[in-house]
Amino acid sequence: MKTQFHKDTLASELVDYKSDNPSGLEFSKKNLHHFCSPLFLKAMYVLFDKNIQTISCGSGKERGILPGITCNFDTLTEENKSIAKDLIISESQFRIGSPIDSNTTLEQFEKALMEIVDKFKSQ
Repeated sequence: MKTQFHKDTLASELVDYKSDNPSGLEFSKKNLHHFCSPLFLKAMYVLFDKNIQTISCGSGKERGILPGITCNFDTLTEENKSIAKDLIISESQFRIGSPIDSNTTLEQFEKALMEIVDKFKSQ
């Protein structure tokens, strides 16, 4: 059964865990679940394995950007910079995200993120 959500409900699920993690907790693959919403965890594991530096994840509502994961553009290889060129939100950041509406399912949202994440190469 597909879980469907309303876009306002999803925004509350896409909280930025960065500021809520326990003080002094090491950012590691083992601890990723402390740093991000479960909706982003699969994509975050892949990005971690590809050595792509993430900055935050969340609804993006406060910044007027897509729900998704913000990454550090400056740390990418030239090949990955080429892949990220259409995802740039600022000079030093890019966003792996997907638009949502009231008919979007959790599976569709995760699939959209993974389709982008899978394009990046290990670095």
